[in-house]
Amino acid sequence: MFHLIKTFALAGIFTLGATSAIAAPTERSADRFAEEHFESIVLDHIEGDDPSNYHLTESRAISFGPLHEVMIAEKSCYSSDETCTFVPSDEHVSTVLQDGEARNVIGTYEQEPGVFAFSTFGYGDELAIALADVSGTLVHSARENAWFDYDGKTLTALTTDAKRFIGGDTITLEMYQKLLVETRSNTQSSAEDALTSGSSDVQTKEPTSYWMLGLALLAGLPLGYILYRRRGKR
Repeated sequence: MFHLIKTFALAGIFTLGATSAIAAPTERSADRFAEEHFESIVLDHIEGDDPSNYHLTESRAISFGPLHEVMIAEKSCYSSDETCTFVPSDEHVSTVLQDGEARNVIGTYEQEPGVFAFSTFGYGDELAIALADVSGTLVHSARENAWFDYDGKTLTALTTDAKRFIGGDTITLEMYQKLLVETRSNTQSSAEDALTSGSSDVQTKEPTSYWMLGLALLAGLPLGYILYRRRGKR
């Protein structure tokens, strides 16, 4: 049974991957991708789905805010003995405006060196509104879904999750690094405790099968978007 699952998953990955590579739009820069494809992607969602799912109405009066490069904490930020710095996440995001009002966020990412593709549409209206106030570096902590505006010394929370994570509106880089170190330490301790308490459990299914099914599902996402676009244009 597992052999059949594995064969099907691999076949799906290669087939869907090849189809997506051919059909999914790409450009040579983030700015170019935004100019050529952001509007059509948003309009596809408006025409082919319930716009309210994306904080939108049926209006086609769509525009976009500035494109922001998303930065993330470098590995050094998780060590108290090193200097915390931020590095590119390969994603760029922009506010989606409808009838002049910030509604959601859309992004593009560097799929491979010099090749940009669609990344996401849906970070929400809270971040969409906050992006207008970003004057420094846009920093994202994915684990906490926290977004910040970093001016070189201080991180200012842009979203409710960010404020919850740091316990306020702003935090210095040094305190932010300390928080990341503590968070990682607590996470590792929890994981070790879970492994210890579950060591006597009997494993009844091959974990690899879940891994292969997961890959097959991920591989199908780009194709799903392509089919979705075709359905929306009928």
